[in-house]
Amino acid sequence: MKSVAGVRAWVRWAAAALAGAVACLAVAAPVSAAPEDREAAGVVVIGIPGLAWSDIDPEATPHLWGMAGTGASAAMSVRTIGSWTCPEAAWVSLGAGERAGGAAPRDAQCVAQSQIPAPEEAGGSWTVGAWEALIEANSAYNYGARLGSLADAIAISAAEQAEAAEEAAEHGEEAPVAEPGSCVAGIGNGAALAAADTEGRVAFWAPTLDSLGAAMAACDIVVVDPGVVVGDSEDRAPDATTDYDQLGSDDTEVGDEPSVPEGEHPGEIVPDADPVRVSAAKAADAAVGRVAGDLPGDWRLIVAGIADASAPSALHPVLYTGAGVEAGGLTSSTTGRDGYVQLVDITATALSVVGAELPATVAGAPVTVLPDPDRTSEAAVRAGVDETAAATAVATVDWWFYAVVSFLGCVAVGFAVWLLRGGDRWRRTAQTVCVAVAAVPVAGVAAGIPPWWRSDQPALVFWAVIAAGVALLTVAASLPQTRTGARPALVVAGAAAALIVADQVSGATWPLHTPMGYTAQVGARFTGLGNYAFSVFAAAVILLIAFVPWRGRSRIWGPVALGLAAVVIVGAPMLGRDMGGTLTLVAAVILTCLRLWGRRLTVGAVALAGSVALAAFAIGGFLDYLRPEEDQTHLGRFIGSVLDGTAAQIVVRKADASLSTIGKPLTWVCLAALIGAYLIWRRRAPIRSDRVGAAVVGLAAVALIGALVNDSGIAIPGFTATVGFGLLAVAVGPLPGPRTAPETAETTGVPERA
Repeated sequence: MKSVAGVRAWVRWAAAALAGAVACLAVAAPVSAAPEDREAAGVVVIGIPGLAWSDIDPEATPHLWGMAGTGASAAMSVRTIGSWTCPEAAWVSLGAGERAGGAAPRDAQCVAQSQIPAPEEAGGSWTVGAWEALIEANSAYNYGARLGSLADAIAISAAEQAEAAEEAAEHGEEAPVAEPGSCVAGIGNGAALAAADTEGRVAFWAPTLDSLGAAMAACDIVVVDPGVVVGDSEDRAPDATTDYDQLGSDDTEVGDEPSVPEGEHPGEIVPDADPVRVSAAKAADAAVGRVAGDLPGDWRLIVAGIADASAPSALHPVLYTGAGVEAGGLTSSTTGRDGYVQLVDITATALSVVGAELPATVAGAPVTVLPDPDRTSEAAVRAGVDETAAATAVATVDWWFYAVVSFLGCVAVGFAVWLLRGGDRWRRTAQTVCVAVAAVPVAGVAAGIPPWWRSDQPALVFWAVIAAGVALLTVAASLPQTRTGARPALVVAGAAAALIVADQVSGATWPLHTPMGYTAQVGARFTGLGNYAFSVFAAAVILLIAFVPWRGRSRIWGPVALGLAAVVIVGAPMLGRDMGGTLTLVAAVILTCLRLWGRRLTVGAVALAGSVALAAFAIGGFLDYLRPEEDQTHLGRFIGSVLDGTAAQIVVRKADASLSTIGKPLTWVCLAALIGAYLIWRRRAPIRSDRVGAAVVGLAAVALIGALVNDSGIAIPGFTATVGFGLLAVAVGPLPGPRTAPETAETTGVPERA
């Protein structure tokens, strides 16, 4: 056994290695090419609330159909405030370049927020009458939206050009040519909300497209509201009696997306099309055709379904064409995933096209075209419909998935208590149940591999995939070679860790449309490691560190290497990109290793873990912040918010989202785990094994710290308990007694402590 001094030396080196590995978190991803100062003479943005991919048809909407094939396109998340976005909130968000809400009440059919009044005219100028009400409404949200940022950014660009011209004239130098049209014009009532500056003033406004030519002559950016909302007729629309606003929250949380009506398949192109919807789509297409026909050759056109027509939310199309735009797909740095953009990216794109600098208040990023000369209209629409169906299908299964996980988690806690406190009877059953329940979230991560949403019965196929994954892992952990000692826990934990590592390395595609990952329509995260999958991964890593049979020197460097690799997977900008997960896992791994090496968890040891975790967070965040803004992850942007003084808004918003998860389904498995731990402690305390102590400390750290620093709140300890509690009980096994031989390295697969 090593001397105390030797162990201390290893501890210091391990802590230093873990802190130094933070540099890996800042390995630069491919840097996006900087756009030219001015990409086109101007851009027209047409917003069509409610427009869906399934509305684009060669006969009903020929102009939109043609744009889908000749231009670039993507599926767009329109998420602003709450779980669905009505037109008023979408227009305001477009002008702010940040998530914003409307002043009118948000009902399930978006009736109130679809009735947008025209701006008030006085002496040839226009002002949004409800501007103060919009400012007041958005002051209650913690997104820091600065309404009117789009128009102000253009005005600032013009002012800077004028100032440069004055300075040049004073020094007798040749003055730079000032760009004309440095303003935003609005056509239609909704467009006035997007074109207004921070005072609610609109530089140019007209009610109809008859003034399109004058608008393009006056301003470089023209926003158009055709006055059409593409929605279903009343007898085909979703439930209009429920106030879904009480169900939504600002972030992705358990059960916040209402489901589609029973009997309807999300994303399906219904043969008997609603005549009201078809008529609205035709009217919108006619407006698009008129703009496209009058568009100068050096201008660009963006057509987007900027809002939902009613709850629940869905993905919407965005089509991009014009000067220099090739056929293909679209992406942006805010999504990090090909084929997906966000509503706020349109704001940034419009500014980029005319060469204006993006203000810090604009959260979006300019879209990037992914050229594909073989892209056809049919292929683009088919892909959009499929992406919409995949995102929408999650809403039909997510609440039930979380409820089932919570129920089964409570059952597993009961069997785990029996396994550690009870007699021989039902021992094998208890072990099997603990393994099977721990496998459910793991199967949930893998559920995105097959396209279950394409089935005629997507919910049924989804649960079949979950059942198959659970059965496979349970059988693998019950073979004669794997069913004794800690081996079942290592099988499930190893499978979970390997699955998530493979997904992250291959592009993080599997959890995109699963309850264990993230849905693109919510817009919170499009790639990387989601909070729920992080909980599974972190629990698996802790169990592997604690129960892998390390021998000799590998007892020191093995856990350190495994911990370092796990931190890189979670935090690296080209992999997990998980800000809160990085902080949580660094602290949890350090505490686990210290306990595994026989160190007492004194106040100093806990302070060491916290200090290294904060150092890793700060160093990794600062290095990420130094990268180009378009390539920064959440971590780098958070450091930027700390430097500009807006971090408090983010912290408050995330804290509010975290608190809102209390009482949701996974709360009950957390309570069950606390009760179960107390019952086990009464019978078996104190913990005499370093391995068991390391696992308990590590899992507790993941649950507690994760709940505090992630906006998923109670879901972090919920999934951690579902995976870790039962597997830990299986690894520990029953108390040695008259009817049970003491466990040895031979039966557990884990060498006894020296």
